[in-house]
Amino acid sequence: MSILSILLTRRYIFHNLHYRLPTFKPTPLPFITLTLLLASQINPRLFSSSTFACTAPNSILMSQREQCNFIRGMTERIVYVTCPDDEVAKKLARGLLEEKLVACVNIIPKVTSLYWWEDKIEESSELLLMIKTVDKHLGEITDYVNKHHGYSVPEVLSVKVDGGNGPYLKWMNDSVKQ
Repeated sequence: MSILSILLTRRYIFHNLHYRLPTFKPTPLPFITLTLLLASQINPRLFSSSTFACTAPNSILMSQREQCNFIRGMTERIVYVTCPDDEVAKKLARGLLEEKLVACVNIIPKVTSLYWWEDKIEESSELLLMIKTVDKHLGEITDYVNKHHGYSVPEVLSVKVDGGNGPYLKWMNDSVKQ
């Protein structure tokens, strides 16, 4: 039987009971479970009990990355935008940078796109912008692209960044307008 199984079984059996410390003051089981988890270095996020989750401080239940996002209130994003040519790609990239909506734009050349347009399959040679930004600027970026792009329906797709080099992520956040 694994340590985790033992802890889960004991936690289940004693869920509504109290343990008495030498001072004879009742101590709720979640406190003891938390102590056991910390002492045995088992990840407390494995436990889904609302009682347990409510008694543990946020800093224990969040990863270091989640704590940083909680404190900063920002989540990094990668936004993809396709462009018909180099001129449009550079115009969009520079404009977004000048507005401080983005930290960085990579222009990736020679992307072949196949897609449905007006009931037929089209094929185009395009460039792809890989834009680094934060959540709060996504709407402004979309508006900017819609206003300055040549396509009637420009591609603006956003993906959350769930990890990365901490100093780089900090630089991204520091580079955009607050």
